[in-house]
Amino acid sequence: MDDKTIKGFLHGLNTNFKRKKLHELLNEDKPFVIIGGKRHRIKKRELNLIKELNASENLKIPIPLEVDASLGDGTVIISGIEEVKIISKILNKDINLFEENKIMYIYKPELRILRRELPTTTNYLFRMGL
Repeated sequence: MDDKTIKGFLHGLNTNFKRKKLHELLNEDKPFVIIGGKRHRIKKRELNLIKELNASENLKIPIPLEVDASLGDGTVIISGIEEVKIISKILNKDINLFEENKIMYIYKPELRILRRELPTTTNYLFRMGL
């Protein structure tokens, strides 16, 4: 691989994506968001599942799954109070209801479960740690 190929690959990993609120997507006939300048369809089934889990209507979709190179292989960070609540319900993980958990770490086995349940409403976000 040459430098140009690697640069193009890395640029493609962190494409910009515009997030929409859950209530906006639920009101669309064919829900979508823009990722990397292209339409990314969101499955209604996933939106309804998130709604059934008592998510805030202001929850922004897609939920970013942060992959940080400074963490262990396969470790993903979920950030945001509403995002952590929904992901913890999907994964049947207990969270302390008396704390406002803003960050959750999940690992490869949990990531597989999460992506199987929410493939279109989650999106990877890559960070290069030092």
